[in-house]
Amino acid sequence: MNVSPFNKKAATAANPKPAKAASPVNEIGDVSAVAQMFERLRQQNAKYDQAIAALVAANRITSGWDKPAEPEMTLTIQREMLRALGDADALIKFDQEHQQALAQEQAARVQATQQMLEAPTRVKALEQYINDLAGQMVAGMDEALIDQEIRRIFQPSAQRMLEAAKTFVQAWREMQSVEAVLLQRVRLTHTRVTGDACTCYDHELIGRARDGELLPTLIAGLTFEELRDLNDAFTRTDSELVTALDNTLRSAGFDGWGLKVYHPKAKNDERRIYAPDSNPPKKHLDPGHDLSTVVRVDV
Repeated sequence: MNVSPFNKKAATAANPKPAKAASPVNEIGDVSAVAQMFERLRQQNAKYDQAIAALVAANRITSGWDKPAEPEMTLTIQREMLRALGDADALIKFDQEHQQALAQEQAARVQATQQMLEAPTRVKALEQYINDLAGQMVAGMDEALIDQEIRRIFQPSAQRMLEAAKTFVQAWREMQSVEAVLLQRVRLTHTRVTGDACTCYDHELIGRARDGELLPTLIAGLTFEELRDLNDAFTRTDSELVTALDNTLRSAGFDGWGLKVYHPKAKNDERRIYAPDSNPPKKHLDPGHDLSTVVRVDV
């Protein structure tokens, strides 16, 4: 006959197993609103990077760092010579034989000229585009909603921690109370018959916890190893939970890692858009010897 009041049923009631649903992975819920913001920002980041690359290229041209490819003028010169000689038949024959190649040569010259002439205007247009895009990023982000969502996901874990902490505090108070009463009741005074005081036996049940420890590594009846392992676990995250939660959040689109929210310039801010060149010229170019921007094109 089992007369123990602490039977299996009572043990289960005193220490109920947590439900499987009580996990941060199952408490993420609907994060589609934030996920849509992140996806829109991800696309805007890609556009921003492309625009910065185009701005760097345009800046290199206006600064004289990159020269447009010099177009061929062989056919153009030959045609000008025939026209200067006044040989109409030879000019007609030349145009017929080199019509396509001549058109390509002239198109390349026009393109090179336009590239030089349009570079300054292109820089201004790109900077305006980038500034407007930054404004769209800021306008499309609702940081308050993001904060609300992360607090919603975090709150159940915090509540479980609080309830567990209450249980821990009660157990800790119980242990300290038992220690206090025991040490008071077993206090003995050791003295010699000559009247000299003797050192009494030190009954140490609870040691002193060091900084960062949840529990001291000296508690009577418990091994140093299990207390050390508990302290180590207290200062570390649950790697399995971290992996599962991270994968679930990323798969739901709730992932802002690496995304940037660029802010536009103020209205009176005359500074240039920050567009660092990853491969600047090694030698300083003399600004008095820029490339000519006046090119004659005969079509």
